[in-house]
Amino acid sequence: MHRYVNCIAHSSSEGNLLIGDGFTAIIDCGMVFCAEKTIQSVKTALQDRPLDYIFFSHTHYDHIGALPFFRREWPDTKIATSQAGAAVLLKDTPRRIFRELSAVAAKTHGIECDMSYDDNEFQADIILKEGDAIGLGGLSVQVLETPGHTRDSLSFFVPELELLIVNETLGVLMPDGTVYPCYLTSYDDTIRSIEKCRGIPHRHLSLPHRGVVRDECTDGFFDKSFEANTSCHKFITCMSEKGLNESEMLELFYQKYGTEILLEFQPREAFFANARATIASTLKG
Repeated sequence: MHRYVNCIAHSSSEGNLLIGDGFTAIIDCGMVFCAEKTIQSVKTALQDRPLDYIFFSHTHYDHIGALPFFRREWPDTKIATSQAGAAVLLKDTPRRIFRELSAVAAKTHGIECDMSYDDNEFQADIILKEGDAIGLGGLSVQVLETPGHTRDSLSFFVPELELLIVNETLGVLMPDGTVYPCYLTSYDDTIRSIEKCRGIPHRHLSLPHRGVVRDECTDGFFDKSFEANTSCHKFITCMSEKGLNESEMLELFYQKYGTEILLEFQPREAFFANARATIASTLKG
């Protein structure tokens, strides 16, 4: 797939580059601390062509934190996200969290990075919704609304490549072959999103923080995703039925899911913020 380039510069970052005959696009631009390396990978792949679009799978710092640096390199690039995602980008609290967690991630990995950017760079130019298709010339990027990880989560299908690019709603495939559940806003939405993606007739699958993976890695992925998320939901529900408080639930959640492998991808601060959201959304029903 010469029209697809994996530009992920670090295992905790993102970057799926698509090269059409007329236009180019990257799905998520990744972390601040590896922005320079990600941008260099994109420039090498594009040679002298511009980056025309940046599509967001969702508005979390590890997927979009490098946006200001991409805008510096390609001032005319258009940012495309969902209506909910566009609203998030304009809010002060998410912008502050992008900055804080980006700094924590850089420190965790022992990397100094430039944080002198303008928060106003975080804004959308194009609103995407279910069924939209953006033509790149010889390639089209079809939009799938797949909420569950966040309300603004999107997945993308490129029919010409038979390529399905899913977001963290389905979970994250770990190096040991297990799937880490990532539903933060809705378990029910997550199950519906898994089944929606399962039904897309694809040949290649790009997974969060991995890019396109080998066939042996994707065998049974949707079953693993379903099982991981249903198991997580049952685990939290069981803790609640036992009368555990939030602090006790978080400790047990950490014992179950806070592996060394996972924490290489995700700082502890982000892990616990997500764990609280998963527990809260489960108990809310």
